[in-house]
Amino acid sequence: MEWMKKVKMAADRAREEVRDIVAEPKKQLKRITDDVRPRMAEEDFVEYDLNRWMDEIKQLTVDIKAMSSTLVIEGGDECEWKRLLKVRKMEHQSLVSKSPQRSEKGANEEKQLDFNKLKDRSQRQIKVYRSDYAIGASNTNLLCRGDRDTLCLTDRTGHKTNTLWWNGGNIWDICWSSFLDRFLILTKRTLHSLNVQTSEVTQIKQVSDKNRADFYRCTCSNQTTLVCFNKKGSVVEEWDMSGEWKMMRRWQPPVSCQQNEWIGDIRFSIDGSQLGVTVWVDGRYNQFHVRDRSMNILNNITFPSSKSGYRLICLPNGQWLTHEHENKELHIIGRDGKLEQTLTYNTCVWRAALLRRCLVIRTDDNELCFQDL
Repeated sequence: MEWMKKVKMAADRAREEVRDIVAEPKKQLKRITDDVRPRMAEEDFVEYDLNRWMDEIKQLTVDIKAMSSTLVIEGGDECEWKRLLKVRKMEHQSLVSKSPQRSEKGANEEKQLDFNKLKDRSQRQIKVYRSDYAIGASNTNLLCRGDRDTLCLTDRTGHKTNTLWWNGGNIWDICWSSFLDRFLILTKRTLHSLNVQTSEVTQIKQVSDKNRADFYRCTCSNQTTLVCFNKKGSVVEEWDMSGEWKMMRRWQPPVSCQQNEWIGDIRFSIDGSQLGVTVWVDGRYNQFHVRDRSMNILNNITFPSSKSGYRLICLPNGQWLTHEHENKELHIIGRDGKLEQTLTYNTCVWRAALLRRCLVIRTDDNELCFQDL
C-alpha cells in the first residue's frame, strides 16, 4: 500500500506541473490585454505597438498549438519516487522572429522623442511629498511618495490611480522590473517589491550588518538587479531575481569606481546590453560612463562639479538623459557615450522618469511636471 501512496503523490505532483505549464499562455494573454486596453482607450499607441502586439499574439497562438507536443511524461528506471513522474516542457522554434525588418522599423519610429517640447510649459502638474524625491515608471504607471505614510500611483495624465499605505521610511530609488512585473523600492537598509495589481508590498532584502554601507541606487534588466551602496569607493552587487535573490557578482574599486569616487546613479540601457553610470569626486568633477555588462568603461564625459552627483534615466533608443539638481540643464547622451544635446528646463530638476512618451520631472518646488514628448 505504501508504494501506491507514493505513486499517487508523484501523479499529483505531475498534475500540478502540467497545470502550471498549461496556465502560462493564459498569463501571457492577460499581460498583453492589460497593456493593450488602456493604451487603446487613450489612443496612445504607434505602428510599432500594433506590430509588437500582433507578434505577441502570433507567438501565443504558436505556443497554444504546440502545447500538445511540449508536455512529456518521463519515467525513470530507478525507483526514485520524487522523480517517478517528471513533466518537462520541450522548446519549439519561434515563428514570430522571421520579420525583424518590420519590427526594427517600428522600433525606430517609436523612439523618436522631441526634447524641444521641454521648452513648453508642462501640460499637467501635481503636488508631491516634499521629503522624498525618488520616482519610477513602468509602461503604464508612475510611482512616487504620496505623503509621509503613502505611495502614490499615477498614469501619464497625472491622474492618481491608487494610493497605498507605506511605512518603510524614506525611499532612495525606484525602478520597474518587467521580469517580476513589479516595482522595486529601495530604502537605506531594505529592498521591497510592489505588485501593482494586488497592492502588495513585500520586503526582499535587508542590510543586516550595521557596519555595512547603506543601499543607494538600483536598476534591473530581465532577471538581473544591480544595487550600489552609499559610500566612497562605491560597491556594486548583481543579484539574480529568478530564484532566491542570490548574489552573482560583486564589483569593488577600482572596477566599480575609483577609491575616491562615489557612484551617483546606475541604470541599464533600454535593451540591457549596456550600463550608464555617473560618478563624482566632491569639489573636483562629475563623470558619465557608458559601460558594458562587466563594468568596463566604453566612453565617458566629464561635467562640472556637483555636490551630490548626476541623476540618470535610460531612453528608448539607447540614449541617456542625465542631470543634477543644482541647475536646470538636461543632457542627452547617445548610445556611444557622446553628448548630443543640452537643454535648459524652466526650473531645477531633482528627478526624472520616462512614462512611455511622457517625461515626468520632479522639481525642487514639490511638483511632478508631465511633459509629452
